[in-house]
Amino acid sequence: MGPVEVGRILGVKPQVVVNWIREGRAHPSAVDALGRNRFTAEDVAHLRAGLGQRRSRPVRAGSARGEPEEGGDAGQGG
Repeated sequence: MGPVEVGRILGVKPQVVVNWIREGRAHPSAVDALGRNRFTAEDVAHLRAGLGQRRSRPVRAGSARGEPEEGGDAGQGG
């Protein structure tokens, strides 16, 4: 199967599967003569099992709640 079929099974867009391959998070079993990635049912099962183990994205301090960034209070000269 290709990224379209794998994406359909896992409920993601095919581009997400392609991104996973580029990031080293997905490993197709083969590449066909045209250079297309091919996955087996076992590959898809491994991907599905790993979906809950996402990498966390770095977040700037205070960015999520409007708090001052690290290094002091906003508005103080210093």
